[in-house]
Amino acid sequence: MINLLIAGYHGYGNCGDEATLMAMTTNIKEMAPDVNITAISHIPELTKTEYNINSIQRFNAIEVMRAIVKSDIILSGGGTLIQNGTSTRSLLYYLSIIKIAKLFKKKVMLYSNGIGPVNGKLNRRLVKMVVDNVDLITLREEFSKTDLLDMGVKKPKIYVTADAAFTLRSVSDEKARNFLIKEKIPLDKDIIGVSVRNWSKAKYGDKYIKEIANACDNMVKQGKTILFIPMEQPKDIEVSKRVMYEMKQDSYILQELYKPDEILGIIGQMKLILGMRLHTLLFSASKKVPMIGLIYDPKIEYYLNVLNMPNGGDIRTGDIDAKRLTAQMEGMFMGLERYEDILDEKIDILLDKARENEILLNRELEQIRNYKKIN
Repeated sequence: MINLLIAGYHGYGNCGDEATLMAMTTNIKEMAPDVNITAISHIPELTKTEYNINSIQRFNAIEVMRAIVKSDIILSGGGTLIQNGTSTRSLLYYLSIIKIAKLFKKKVMLYSNGIGPVNGKLNRRLVKMVVDNVDLITLREEFSKTDLLDMGVKKPKIYVTADAAFTLRSVSDEKARNFLIKEKIPLDKDIIGVSVRNWSKAKYGDKYIKEIANACDNMVKQGKTILFIPMEQPKDIEVSKRVMYEMKQDSYILQELYKPDEILGIIGQMKLILGMRLHTLLFSASKKVPMIGLIYDPKIEYYLNVLNMPNGGDIRTGDIDAKRLTAQMEGMFMGLERYEDILDEKIDILLDKARENEILLNRELEQIRNYKKIN
């Protein structure tokens, strides 16, 4: 057996990170039945149950060390782990796992990662020192590669692929509709799925919340149903309810906690998506549901450009306006088939690129198999 350890931001209720873990574990099991998977998690018991893999507590240093020593290969990913936009402590945590793994001469692969921001000369030097010694890097955005090269990471091969979540399979349409029926969401009108998150760095504070609320009101007046889709619980529920509070018209919010493949299925029942969260947009693309993205981070802008989908403004610059959003949604409804055709073309390309993560990983696994046979 090959022992594989996944180090990512798992067990925190973030649908995007859980989607990458679900996709990774499903794909690895199908591709390599001889691999024993362990994931580091905030809630190991939940991770074990959800994905039928081994799991250890991320802050239990002894367990993490044992898992690294026992492993043949460590995957850092997916998601944006090499960054200090949230905290330098987070950056040091993931760099430490890589550093320890290499001290024990383990294979390390950055799997479908986003990179940055990494601020500060010392932090950027640390990334160069640690990441330059990994065996293989796959990245989900071109600018992540540029950032790594700027930091001096040049030894490992770097491939720009696509987010692993593109390979996630959704529940059936029937099951997804049943979720909406259970939540008492009316199905007799077109549904606009809305995904928002709190962003403390917004130029004009909470103004973007009011603008989104006004745009949603305008669409309800035109006979559409607004459904808020929380992607990280409980954070997104709180900010979604703030938008709902600002609205004058009725709207709905998903109340239950759903698995990533279930959220993917639910998004497939929408006619249009208005979203801030990256994986809301990626799920929307996977289900060929036209979208308008709200930019708060370069990764959102990157994928909107790749998918050739419109952006509804940049929260960092305060460029969010209800009239503009309304006009964009109206225009999209008038040309839904055109946008669906664009996504139909784009998703095949992105799915192939996402599959490259598995192909490249499998090469590393084959090297491990050959080494074990000889030794």
